[in-house]
Amino acid sequence: MNDFTADVIVIGGGIAGTSIALRLAEKGQKVILLEKGRVGEEASGRNGGGVRQQDRRPEELPLAMAAIKFWEGMQDELGCDVGYRQGGNLMIARSEGQLESLIQIKDRELAMGLHVEMLSPEETLSITPSLAGNFEIFGSKYCPSDGTANPLLVVKAISRLARSIGVRIKEHEPVRKLMRSDEKVTAAITDNGAYRSPVFVLAAGPWARSLCNTIGFDLPITVRKSRLMVTEPLPHAVDQFVILDKLYYRQTLEGNIHIGGLSPHGAEDFDKSVLFKDFVEVFQWLPRNLPFFRNVNIIRAFAGLTQNTADTVAILDKAPGLENLFLAVGFSGHGFCLGPIVGKLIAEWIVDGRSSIDLSKLRLNRFNIAPP
Repeated sequence: MNDFTADVIVIGGGIAGTSIALRLAEKGQKVILLEKGRVGEEASGRNGGGVRQQDRRPEELPLAMAAIKFWEGMQDELGCDVGYRQGGNLMIARSEGQLESLIQIKDRELAMGLHVEMLSPEETLSITPSLAGNFEIFGSKYCPSDGTANPLLVVKAISRLARSIGVRIKEHEPVRKLMRSDEKVTAAITDNGAYRSPVFVLAAGPWARSLCNTIGFDLPITVRKSRLMVTEPLPHAVDQFVILDKLYYRQTLEGNIHIGGLSPHGAEDFDKSVLFKDFVEVFQWLPRNLPFFRNVNIIRAFAGLTQNTADTVAILDKAPGLENLFLAVGFSGHGFCLGPIVGKLIAEWIVDGRSSIDLSKLRLNRFNIAPP
C-alpha cells in the first residue's frame, strides 16, 4: 500500500472543505484534500445559490454575518466573477401567524446586529412584482445585504486558488475508511493507499456519517434531497432570493429562474435522480397563483443531497474521543453561505489553537454523543 503524508488531510471537496484547505495553506500547512468525485459537484454545486444571513438560528448568525465579508471580497481574492450579487433575501408572510413569527425573528436579528426590515404587502410587491398573484401577502421580512452566487463557479474558483498556493487536491479519490489508534485517527484509506497526517478534517457532507462509523461512532446527521427546476432565460425581473412557504426562487445573471425546495422524504440511499412527479405540485401551483410563471418553459431539473442535524445547526467540533479529527458537517441545507468563514475558523483552530469566533454552541456534545 502506498503511503502519502501531509500536515493536514481534508476529506471532502465542497465549499467548506476547499475553504479549510485554502486557509490552512495560507497558514503554511502542507495540505492534501481528498474528494470522491470532482470538487464542488455535490451539495455545494447543487443548491439554489442563496448567500443568506436572515432566518438563521442564533448559534449560526454570527458566522453568517462574518461570512458576508468574505463574499463581498471574493471576486478580488479569487480573480474571477462567481456571480455574487447582494440583491437581498425576501421572506414572505402568507398569514397573520407567519407575519408575527417573522416580526419576532426580526427583533432577535436586529438585537444581534443584522439589519433586517419588515415590508408591507405594498412595499413587498413594489420591489418584487413577480409576486403579484392570486393569494394574499401579509408582508415580508427583508435583508438587503443577503444575496446569491453561482454554485457551479464558487468552489471551482476556491480550489484553483488553493492549488496555486500548494494544496494537493486529489479528485476521484474516495476515502473508504478511517484508521485509528487509541485517541487519534492515523490514516484515511483510499484505493490508492493510506493518507497519513497528524491532523484530519472531515467535511464530507452526507458521506461523513459512514466514515465516522468506520472508527466506531455515529454522527447525528440524516440525508435529504434538495430539488430544483430551471426555467428558460427570461428578461430581468427578480433581484431578490424569494422564500415563499417551502418554495424559493431566484433569477440568475443569465436570466434563468431557479425554483427549489426540500423534498419531504429522506434520501439515505443517496439518490439524486429527479422525476416529473417530484415537481407536479409546483408545476400546478406556480402558474395558477403567480401569473409571472405562466407560459414559462422549464428546461431542466436536478437535485442535491443535504446533510441535516436535528436542530438544523452545523457541527463544528473535534470528534468525541479523537483529538486530531475535526468535523465540519451537518450544515442542513444552508452551508453555502458559511463555507468561507468555516474555512477561516477551522484553520485558526488547527494552527493557532482557537478560533476567532466562539464555536461552543456548535459542538457535537449538544446531541449527547458518547465517545467511541
